[in-house]
Amino acid sequence: MGAAAVAALVLSTGTASAGSVYDRATGSEGWGDFSYASKTYAHSIHLRVRDTAADGHHVRIRVQSLDPTRNVTSYAWRSVTTGHNTEGIWSTSLTDSSGIWALRIQVCTFEGDTAQSCATSGWDGNNYY
Repeated sequence: MGAAAVAALVLSTGTASAGSVYDRATGSEGWGDFSYASKTYAHSIHLRVRDTAADGHHVRIRVQSLDPTRNVTSYAWRSVTTGHNTEGIWSTSLTDSSGIWALRIQVCTFEGDTAQSCATSGWDGNNYY
């Protein structure tokens, strides 16, 4: 029985290398899917943001990382400016020599360079820690 519990733990830990987050702000919603290859490398980051309101504003999404000492790093915004009910999809990766303890997304609705409404997802933890 003890060996079966250990085997189940190993199997469940192995599948924890990928995670998903979601959040929505007024006029926008976004998703992030993350796959970690090590403590310092997220090899598969997929971002999607959708403009959910016919309000004349554009929407943005970005990734934030958290290192093991709890420092937050914000990465470049990805924007959709084509109007209501349109979306953008991006794939990328990132390396941080300080470590990637967790990743999350921020999704916002903007007027020019001024955020009108923002939401920040929960953290998706890197299973290599």
